[in-house]
Order: sequence, then C-alpha cells, then structure tokens
Amino acid sequence: MEIHLKFSKVSFLTTVFPKNEIYLNEFFNSLKNQTYKSFDIVVINDGYKNFHRIKKEYSQNLKIIELQHSRTPAKNKEYGINYCIDQNYDVIIFGDSDDYFQNNRIKKSLEFLEKTDIVINDLSLFNKRGVFKKNYISHRINNLDEVNEEFIKDKNIFGMSNTSLKLKKISKVFFDDKIIAVDWYFFQRLLKQGFKATFTNETVTYYRQHEKNSVGLSKKKNVYKLWWEK
Repeated sequence: MEIHLKFSKVSFLTTVFPKNEIYLNEFFNSLKNQTYKSFDIVVINDGYKNFHRIKKEYSQNLKIIELQHSRTPAKNKEYGINYCIDQNYDVIIFGDSDDYFQNNRIKKSLEFLEKTDIVINDLSLFNKRGVFKKNYISHRINNLDEVNEEFIKDKNIFGMSNTSLKLKKISKVFFDDKIIAVDWYFFQRLLKQGFKATFTNETVTYYRQHEKNSVGLSKKKNVYKLWWEK
C-alpha cells in the first residue's frame, strides 16, 4: 500500500540528449522501481530523436511528459522548472538521465519536504567498473542537518540529480545561458531568500563519474574531491 503524502502533484525533472542514450534504461528502470508511484517524469528532450522508443518501453509503468527544447544546459533547466511551475506541480525532484536512484528516493524526498523547502540527498559515486564511493556527502555532514548559505560559500552539495524542491513559494526562473553551475546558482539564491534546506543520507543518487568529465571527480593525495571543492 502506498503511503499517502500531502503532495498531490509531483514532477521528476530531467533532460535527455543523444550521448546519454546508453544510460537511459538504467535511469528509467530505477524510476520504475520506486516504492512511491504517483509522479510524472517531465523530460526535456534536447535533440534525442529516438526517445519515442524509450517512451513506448516504459509507458505502461511510468507517466512520461516529453518537452522538446534544445538550448544550453542552463536554458533547458530554466524551461523545465518554469513548465513545472506553470503546470502547478507541488514538488520538483531533480535527476540527471545518466544517473540512477535508490528505490526509496521519491518517497523519502516527499517525506522530508513536508518539513523543509529543499531536500539534498546523499551521493554514491560510480563509473563503468561499479560503485567505488558510497555515501560520499555523509563524510562532511550529518543526516538531517540543515544546509545554510555559509556552508556552500566554497563548496556545493546541491546537484540537479540529488535535490528536491517544494514549489509553493517559487517564482519562475531566469538563467543566463552561459551559467555552468546552475545548481549552485539556483539553490544559493533560494537560501538567500530564506528557504530551508535539509540533507538526508536515508536515500541515495548513484552519481556517474565520466572519464574527462569537467564536473566529475578527481583524486589527490588519496582523497576524492568533486569539481567545486578547494
């Protein structure tokens, strides 16, 4: 039996594009296996011509809303967020289409959003050889800690694959198309406006590390560091 939560309209927002094709089954399978089922997947399609095959394969289990929009990553995210606001969704759960998610991610995100404005969940890092770092964020912050603006001045744990957001007080957004770190920019602004953010390690995003990925992971002196860390 699905637990009743107060949010009646939940969106899961992602972007697909041709180079992510090989990861999409893993991504959609993890959404199909979520313990909480009442959500829409809002997909910004940035030039992936074969997406109709994915929609057909998963349409019996998932409600997929496809939006055609081929711009910069910042503008694609702007378009998706504003669509969810216009469609009166209560919540956006963000997820990158080359990642996958623990099967309680949506349920846990919604549970915590009943008490906070933003949820940041933990990351486990993986590559083509498998998971190599579990619960990466937990080594610097505790479960259910509040994350404030001071915490993210020189680092960022807010990603567009491990965050969820209550939309009740959110205005439509505008992102400069040259912004690279849209996640840091967007959530920093919300924290400045007084939004409350909470971290949880009770659910996990499996965060893919690509070789030569500028926003991936580096290892220095046997310590893994993400791109934003000094």
